[in-house]
Amino acid sequence: MLKKQLIRFIAILMVMCSLYLTWRWFSSEEWLQDVGLLFRQPKWFVFMSGVYALSFLLKAAAWRLYAGTGVRISVYFHAISYSLFINHVLPIKAGDGVRAGLFMKHGKASWDEALHSVAVMRLIDMLVLAAIGGVGIIRLGLPSSWMWVTVLAGGAVLLATAHFLPLIRKIPFVAKHAAYFHLQILSLKGTAIMALITLSWILEAGVIYAVARMMGLQPGAISLVWANSMTIAGQIFHITPGGIGTYESTMSGSLALLGVDGKDAYRAALVSHTFKFLFAFTLGAYSLVRMPLQWQEMKNWIKRLTLNIPTSRHSLLRKDD
Repeated sequence: MLKKQLIRFIAILMVMCSLYLTWRWFSSEEWLQDVGLLFRQPKWFVFMSGVYALSFLLKAAAWRLYAGTGVRISVYFHAISYSLFINHVLPIKAGDGVRAGLFMKHGKASWDEALHSVAVMRLIDMLVLAAIGGVGIIRLGLPSSWMWVTVLAGGAVLLATAHFLPLIRKIPFVAKHAAYFHLQILSLKGTAIMALITLSWILEAGVIYAVARMMGLQPGAISLVWANSMTIAGQIFHITPGGIGTYESTMSGSLALLGVDGKDAYRAALVSHTFKFLFAFTLGAYSLVRMPLQWQEMKNWIKRLTLNIPTSRHSLLRKDD
């Protein structure tokens, strides 16, 4: 309960920060002109769309590799697409419920299996983003870099060793999922999964890279990968559709730390987020046509995720595995 309250408190602070930035710098005319750059410079628009779509395709490939099933990759891709769409519609990160549900439906998996694989993919996402963030903080020579890296490293060590504690190992749910996680991640397959996820986040940074170039901003590609990683990690404080407010605050702050003028940083954050909203709705519409879902289905999966309703089907590790 305390953790949820802390996350909510920080999220509200970030939204308030974004409101202040909006009050100080937002101009509807200037925003429309900036968004117009996407269409006046089509080569950058095509580049952004291509690298962003490819980043999700790589995430789908990593997920399929982890799940180890013969399910076609389009199921994983559309599941991620639906998740992205739902997260841009609802004020809570409920997309993972739909992501797990669609995989359960078309991947012939139990709810436990589907939810486990989604949770692991999210965990790997956060570990990769934390690693990029930590390395970037040191390389960029930002204030208190070693303090933050120590915190990140400490968290990683705790996650990596927690399952060795006798108290943790005795929990059946933890034991069975940890066993499967070890089987898949602590192997060559795990290395490939980590590489795919890492590359996907590097490619996603292509969106802010293109925006920066269109607006004449100077940060290098590597610096923008760091800024994007910090921004996405900040979406853990998602309390508005698409993370409105938290995205602008974290992206603006990250770009400002890279030496970008405050107003220009805010404008770049606003344009890149506008593009991501357009992309999320477009990709969601495509998935709705290619792999239709009923709203009631999605609603039930979201409810199942938020209420943590257990499955009555077989467990993740079957007796005959």
